[in-house]
Amino acid sequence: MATLYIIPSFLAPDTQEHIPSVVVDTINQLDVFVVERTRTTRRFIRAMIKDFSIDNATFIELDKHDLVGTKQAIKEALAQNVNIGLLSEAGTPCIADPGSIVVNMARKEGYHIKPLTGPSSIILALMASGMNGQEFSFHGYLPIKDAPLIKKLKDITRLATNQGSAHIFIETPYRNVKLVEQISKHVDPNLYICMAKNLTDSTESISTMQIKKVDKNMVDKSPTIYCIGQLQA
Repeated sequence: MATLYIIPSFLAPDTQEHIPSVVVDTINQLDVFVVERTRTTRRFIRAMIKDFSIDNATFIELDKHDLVGTKQAIKEALAQNVNIGLLSEAGTPCIADPGSIVVNMARKEGYHIKPLTGPSSIILALMASGMNGQEFSFHGYLPIKDAPLIKKLKDITRLATNQGSAHIFIETPYRNVKLVEQISKHVDPNLYICMAKNLTDSTESISTMQIKKVDKNMVDKSPTIYCIGQLQA
């Protein structure tokens, strides 16, 4: 039975030590990959395996602007009944990532699905936050417009307060300041927020504090994972 391997990549450049050896062994056995960006994937593979025959590999990009064409290319690859690797831009595929499209297509074709262990910024942030790892929600990107964003933040406040659950979300770097300003205005100031930046990199920063203690100078344009909730006693 052919296998679709869900392959994690590093979160920051030159952090190969965070990738398990089983990932390297698996990549070495593959020559067909479904990826978000070919250039990023080629760079990752070269960093992990210096002598990989990368010019002989096939890379199919998940093009969100041409899903019809993308799905056709994936379908043709699956029809060859060969093992395929699925990679994200960074971290773990299928989490805040369109990889589930590929997983479902492969499953319909009778593929075995094999997820591999590796870094996930979302899970790493939750682990370091001190918040509830027994009951948590990942919200992806929060709404951009003010009205739905405020409603979402109030919903998060209610759930975090009444259920003790943790709530994880991400934001594009250039909207970090606005997001934190809205959190300061519309989330219970006694709840806690964790801001995790540049995870696994030498510039990694993880801060957990009550929302009322957040200072705008703590916010910058670094890629950030946010967690809101109560601390576990």
